[in-house]
Amino acid sequence: MKIGIITAMPEEARAILKNAEGLQKSQHGQRSVFSCRIAGHDITLVEAGMGMLNAGWAATELAVQSPDLIISAGFGGGVLPGLNVGDVVVAEQVLHWTGSDFERVATEMYAPGNISLPVRGCFITSDGILNKNDLLGLLPSGANRPVVEMESAAVARVAAEHKIPFMGIRAISDPWNEELGFSIQDFCDEQLRVRPIKVLATILRRPIIIPQLIRLARNSRVAARSLTLATKQLFQQL
Repeated sequence: MKIGIITAMPEEARAILKNAEGLQKSQHGQRSVFSCRIAGHDITLVEAGMGMLNAGWAATELAVQSPDLIISAGFGGGVLPGLNVGDVVVAEQVLHWTGSDFERVATEMYAPGNISLPVRGCFITSDGILNKNDLLGLLPSGANRPVVEMESAAVARVAAEHKIPFMGIRAISDPWNEELGFSIQDFCDEQLRVRPIKVLATILRRPIIIPQLIRLARNSRVAARSLTLATKQLFQQL
């Protein structure tokens, strides 16, 4: 198969590319593009940056290559008890939180019956970090194992426009009872790319978040290991 993959952050890309053979890297502006083979499949992975705008751009670039499958992959946050750090969830539906309502993204989910997938759940894409406690009272019925993230809705829309099957896969890096004490804007520039100088400035201004950042880094390492294993098993079965 010819597979296009979109991740937001380097940690997510590295987790998937640990399975790569014949890895080649190129740059498209500030974005890294990787070509390789995994379990016999031709893979193009774009490390797009965070957010729907970056993800939509990357999905559009991949779609013109006519892949057999487009995957939005990376880390996500659990919303309800039952999803723990390191658990891997595959999207069974994708919702876009518009700020006032949920919009269901119509797309062709790739889920052949001859492969065993991790647990399935509902991906909720937003343009920023959501407060999970606030989200609980707003969840629509049928939102099974909700996972919050920032890219999949844009990727799913582009895949649908080009009639390419879509898959979302996320490893949990922050559990349901962990509310992040910072915003994306605290750490990122206008293109939602992490800027060390902004991270340092935020830490100096609010040192109370240091323990959370340490915990999140540790959780992200656990999530990365799970994502490496899950994608390896997935590609072996495709």
